[in-house]
Amino acid sequence: MGKYGIVLTTFESEQQAKPVIDEILGSKLAACVQEIKIRSHYTWKNELHHDDEVLVLFKTRKELYPELEKKLLKIHPYETPEILLIDAENGSAAYLSWIDGQTRKD
Repeated sequence: MGKYGIVLTTFESEQQAKPVIDEILGSKLAACVQEIKIRSHYTWKNELHHDDEVLVLFKTRKELYPELEKKLLKIHPYETPEILLIDAENGSAAYLSWIDGQTRKD
């Protein structure tokens, strides 16, 4: 398993995502964040939904995941937000080094 990962979550809109993104970057829990407009299909509280959402990808070090997850759970507007850590097994050495430089060192 690699040292780096991508944390996924979704929001209703870019406007809803921005303060969360700013908080995560300001806390140095992620080096880079990307937004992608998507269409989500799911069942929530026994109702079928088909919603436009924004998928947000946080590039980070896996050792920061517990704190990143805790912060997302605290500030995310969804009742039960999607928070998934995807392992980044390999990557460009220069890019991974940049992630190291941009994220919190404890």
